[in-house]
Amino acid sequence: MLTLGYFDSIGLAGVSLWGWGVRPRHTIQKLFPSLGTSDYWELNRLCLRDDCPSNSESEFIARCVEWIQANQPSRKVLISWADGVRGKPGYVYQASNWLYGGSITTEIYITASGEPVHPRLLISRYGTRSLKKTDELGLSKIWGNQFIYVRFICGHKERKRLLKESPNQWSCTYPKRANLKWTIQAGEVSRETCDCPTIESSGQFRDPAPNLFD
Repeated sequence: MLTLGYFDSIGLAGVSLWGWGVRPRHTIQKLFPSLGTSDYWELNRLCLRDDCPSNSESEFIARCVEWIQANQPSRKVLISWADGVRGKPGYVYQASNWLYGGSITTEIYITASGEPVHPRLLISRYGTRSLKKTDELGLSKIWGNQFIYVRFICGHKERKRLLKESPNQWSCTYPKRANLKWTIQAGEVSRETCDCPTIESSGQFRDPAPNLFD
């Protein structure tokens, strides 16, 4: 794991956490089959003070890239996921000129008050993953997109090789807000498309789509 800090004239302005997800080797080899866990970092967390200028996230990420290139030359790529289900198409990576490689469908549960709950937390928090039980608990299950981005920090020759072997199509044709889509559980085996919910900067869902919490 790697933690990097971002400082301004006031002091500590932000922190980034680099590491891996729940299936590190599977994740990288699905994108670049020849690579292993020692060849990449995944950006797991990025947090800045609320009073930082609007471009601070992109600047911080650029400084992280520079530091990793200079201090950990064995790393070849950096990856990150933009959580479209929470209303984020990945503008910070787009502004930093990362390459976009497509999306996957992901799921999340929402409490009656609008709090998002990751599926992995259902057992520890509620003791169940049963659809019937989550309904009884007032949890709504929705699906959305996760968008994958990559930043190559290797040489041009290796970059070219990795692009050739990857099953993903990497480009600067980026998703936007209009590309975000949500569906909601409408029964045991059915889903319904729902409108874009309002998501606060804290991640809380507010004024959700009609019938989302019914």
